[in-house]
Amino acid sequence: MTLPLLALLASPCSAADVHRYAVVVGVNDGVPGDAPLTFAELDAERVGDVLESLGGVRSEDVVTLRSVDADRLRSALADLGDRIARHGGDAESLLFFYYSGHADADALHLQGSRLGLGELTALLGALPVDVRIVVVDACQSGELTRLKGAGPAEPFTIHAEDRLDSEGMAIITSSSAGEDAQESDRLRGGMFTHHFLAGLMGAADASGDGRVTLTEAYRYGRTETIRATSQARFVQHPAYAFELRGQADLVLTCVEEPGRNAALSLGEPGSWLVFAGRDGGELLTEVTVDRATQLLIPPGDYLVRLRTGRGVWERIVTLDRGGTVSLRAAQMSPVSYGATVRKGLEERDAWGILVGAGLTGAPVPSLGVGPAVRLAAQVDLEPLTIAFGALASAHAGANDQLTMHTVAVGAEAAGIRKVDVGAVAFGLGLRGGVDLRGEWFDTPGSAPPRQGLSGRAAPVASIEFPLGGPRTVAAIEADAGIHLLRRYDAEADAAGLATAVVPTLLLEVGRHVR
Repeated sequence: MTLPLLALLASPCSAADVHRYAVVVGVNDGVPGDAPLTFAELDAERVGDVLESLGGVRSEDVVTLRSVDADRLRSALADLGDRIARHGGDAESLLFFYYSGHADADALHLQGSRLGLGELTALLGALPVDVRIVVVDACQSGELTRLKGAGPAEPFTIHAEDRLDSEGMAIITSSSAGEDAQESDRLRGGMFTHHFLAGLMGAADASGDGRVTLTEAYRYGRTETIRATSQARFVQHPAYAFELRGQADLVLTCVEEPGRNAALSLGEPGSWLVFAGRDGGELLTEVTVDRATQLLIPPGDYLVRLRTGRGVWERIVTLDRGGTVSLRAAQMSPVSYGATVRKGLEERDAWGILVGAGLTGAPVPSLGVGPAVRLAAQVDLEPLTIAFGALASAHAGANDQLTMHTVAVGAEAAGIRKVDVGAVAFGLGLRGGVDLRGEWFDTPGSAPPRQGLSGRAAPVASIEFPLGGPRTVAAIEADAGIHLLRRYDAEADAAGLATAVVPTLLLEVGRHVR
């Protein structure tokens, strides 16, 4: 019988005459010789949660299997088949089967046992449903990648000829033949599964109609997986084989209304990261969108971060059940380029130019306080901020016999450890430098000009914060330099080495050039 599949192609939110089932399987430990996985079972739970909350699958129709062997999976599929048969009725039916774990070219690796791909397709084909969607994230992983099931066996792949003889079938694999599938410690899950789920939550809704179709979810998951793994050791290309009857595309999730979830409206293109909790805890999802997009996620407090070519912004939001929060960069706090490096959000370094002006003391106490200016180039690294620059200062002082003028120009280098607290970075470090110092005198007597070199070392404290955007920063910096210089002793009528403590306070403005 040829089915029109009109109900199956409708939104899961409104198609009451479609019965949807899900079997999600996660197995961290395969057969002897397989490296243990970390996130396969967690990925299966996440898939089940999304299908239940957004995909129209009732909780009693989600079968979640963790750490199962081949016999347990066979039994679970047989039990589900009996339940579907008992349900009967005229409703059309759909099965979503998901597997994350180890595999090779011939079989799934299930807790010390193997389930052949031919047998898997036969078991799924025996279930009395109209449409089957099979998503397999298997083979290898890492990051930053650990290889997911890497071994001497050829990589897992389902070929087009493995399609079921049924009214409708779609198979999606996380990688193409000969490739590694990867999982990420940062994402706490498989690369493809993470992005495929983000698509189901709304990121893949390219049409903007509030419904995520199978094609939209696959395209989004594939694009983002390739983008993410292009920076790893292996590029991963998800693959598919679709054979669905009907002219429309199959709708997997409905993201029109929050329902029991909450809606986060992402108001502009960029890469958005959503972390659980107000302190930026576990990464809930990372999505890349090219237009305004709505995500449906559980209610709660979240730290939301936006990355664009212009910089990084973040904001803490509270999402209420059934409510919507809209965000754009203008409503968020900028994160300086240096902070993005220190937090591991962007590239491994950030370069900038700083200009500062302020006041500094003098090695000769009678000269008091004078103006100082600094020009520096700085690079922010994850452990330290390194700066190289030049400092110039001038002083003047007088007594009954003469007026003394000094000018010092020096080269310096500094290493500062910065800690970010909100938008403010507090820093402590050390600075060292060498100054060329010149002195001349106004006097009725004989006092020729003189010059010489002096060295200095100083503890440094700084406070830095963004100024109008991620690229520009303002900073207050103070140090107490210990200067080592030659000084003339009139009583001994000789020059010798002397030390002096010279404080400096500068207000600086910086601009990151990358």
